[in-house]
Amino acid sequence: MRFLWLGKKKVKPNSIRVVQEVIRKEVFSVSGFVCQTNPDPSSRGSELTTESINSAILSVLAAASSPADLAAQVFFKERGAIVLSISDYSFVPERGFSARVIEGATKRTVLIGNPVVIARSTTPFSATIAAAAMADPTSFVVAIDGIAYACFGITKEII
Repeated sequence: MRFLWLGKKKVKPNSIRVVQEVIRKEVFSVSGFVCQTNPDPSSRGSELTTESINSAILSVLAAASSPADLAAQVFFKERGAIVLSISDYSFVPERGFSARVIEGATKRTVLIGNPVVIARSTTPFSATIAAAAMADPTSFVVAIDGIAYACFGITKEII
């Protein structure tokens, strides 16, 4: 014969489960930034200021909205870069970013991408840029009017 119990069920102490919700957050940051104002002294008129280089990078990346791009935007704004007008913007994951940056009456073609891809469309890298690109093959090289001026990486931490 079975009995029907309608009272409260006793909870065993070992049967209580504590559910912990762990929230992971991705934090992106710029690492290994190298910038040269005159990487090709043999080219007449190729010297640019650090502010112009940083502003060109920021202007191109300002059109993107991924968390890594936003971290790079913050990095370059902290270094005094300003957003300039751009035209002919494009982004292809395999090749990177390209745009024409308009600074006053001057229009410059800016490419940001994988070192291998950028090397095909620029003059040979300076020793400093080449060393930075070799140290981090996932880095980005910045070329302005066919000359590589900067190299930087984006790191991701999960906290």
